[in-house]
Amino acid sequence: MNGSCLEFKNPIQDAISRVRFAPQSNNLLISSWDPCLRLYDVDCSQLRLEAPSEAALLDCCFQEESVAFSAASDGSITRYDLHSGISNKIGNHDDIATCVEYSTETRQVITAGFDKKIIAWDIFGAKPLVYLRNLDAEVESMSLSGYELIIAVGSSVDIYDLRNSDKCVQSNKFCMDVPIRCVSSIPYLKGYAVGSVDGRVKLEISYPSSSNNIGYMFRCHPRSRDGRNHLVPVNDIAFNPFISGAFVTGDNVGYVTAWDAKSRRRLFELPDCANSIASLTYNNEGQILAVASSHTYQEATEIEKPPQIFVHKLEESHLGSVSDGSSSRKITGRVCQINLFELTLGPKEAHVETSQAEYQFHALTNSFTLLTLPRFPTSKLCFDPYLSLSPKTCEFFSFVAMSDEDHHFESKADAGASKTFPQQAGTIRKNGHIVIKSRPCKVVEVSTSKTGKHGHAKCHFVGIDIFTGKKVEDIVPSSHNCDVPHVNRTDYQLIDISEDGFVSLLTESGNTKDDLRLPTDEFLLTQIKTGFAEGKDLIVTVMSAMGEEQICALKDIGPK
Repeated sequence: MNGSCLEFKNPIQDAISRVRFAPQSNNLLISSWDPCLRLYDVDCSQLRLEAPSEAALLDCCFQEESVAFSAASDGSITRYDLHSGISNKIGNHDDIATCVEYSTETRQVITAGFDKKIIAWDIFGAKPLVYLRNLDAEVESMSLSGYELIIAVGSSVDIYDLRNSDKCVQSNKFCMDVPIRCVSSIPYLKGYAVGSVDGRVKLEISYPSSSNNIGYMFRCHPRSRDGRNHLVPVNDIAFNPFISGAFVTGDNVGYVTAWDAKSRRRLFELPDCANSIASLTYNNEGQILAVASSHTYQEATEIEKPPQIFVHKLEESHLGSVSDGSSSRKITGRVCQINLFELTLGPKEAHVETSQAEYQFHALTNSFTLLTLPRFPTSKLCFDPYLSLSPKTCEFFSFVAMSDEDHHFESKADAGASKTFPQQAGTIRKNGHIVIKSRPCKVVEVSTSKTGKHGHAKCHFVGIDIFTGKKVEDIVPSSHNCDVPHVNRTDYQLIDISEDGFVSLLTESGNTKDDLRLPTDEFLLTQIKTGFAEGKDLIVTVMSAMGEEQICALKDIGPK
């Protein structure tokens, strides 16, 4: 499915930070670093508004069809009248403002920034600043659904209730302290999905009418032509507003993949883009997906190609529907209510006719088969589970058809482990780890220079190779990603030392490990040899990183 590329008379000159469809129309809001806020009518292929800004725009959102907000690199939060083009500043963060959301329930603008603050602005009240919450770290991403505000801070997901924002309702730590790149709440259910910098996605979904809640993690690796997996950051996640559990992920190498959360399957994959995927958004009917392909200033090796926005109209084949009435396919989903035209019961099956399609329910398999094609794409088949659309209703399913492909979701245990994971340079601290010149190093000194072009400060790292002890240095823009090694330490009991300098170690399973040499550090080497010669029970600590292992410490647990 090749999407159409939006055309601009004056092309977007710098990175796209966010795209969002309007609440009720196919107008697309675009924020960018050039700096400018744009409103594009997708139906008419026409640019409706181009509002310049004094600073790069890092996020945007709608209040309603004619009103929008932006967050800028100078900390400003701005309101726009999209009809007149008039804008006015409603407030400022003390540092770069990175996230903005509008709550229709509380009528507040919720913002976050590098000043480690979450601020709610009441644009209709006498006092614009409603509350201010200080955090321990910068907010990486933010998403809002109803009263539930979900923020990603470092490697944690914190959930707040806007009706009582004094304390965090829930805090969940991501696996292995891997930094989170994006978080996305679900528009019709309680739950969220997060994407990490090492290509993993974690889902937490609660169904109000069922105890079958979903909670798992998988490695979001798209297929590649060389057959290898991509362990790259997941930059954005978007849920389809009408198909329960269907969502898309966009990564840093240009792949957009659609998934079914409940059946844990890949639904389809869009043609890869030349740039990173900066932002994803569905229209209000869930039938159009907008993909912003742009450099993101996250990677040091990024090539700054001209940004593009592709619009994909999802067809029935991509949503899992059948191509004609002669074919049948079993489909499953969550319980909700839809208009019922006819229900004919039988001993083993029921015939159901709705305003959208005709289905047959199989009692033995507890599944539905599509008998006739719907008048509209299958995205129309899912309605709000909390609304009863007609007095004459029945329990039904929101349909998510199974994909023909056999690409199942991977669990955390199946995903495998990479030697490194990407982490933003500005978040790496002293005594942490970093890869410099392809070597795993411990950071012994880090300093940051003043902000340069595009708002990038420079980080100067001084590291010590954890295996050789050699001193190395590197300079990286603070907003770019560095490779960070997975460093593990494991204790073994020392059994024997061979004449050629190899050691024999006892593992927890009772097997022996015989592939390690004695350490090169003279002091540690002398301690091990002396203790072993004296017949003491010795426990050695083995450090491993990036495929290398070395004895790094010794514990004396007494005589044998």
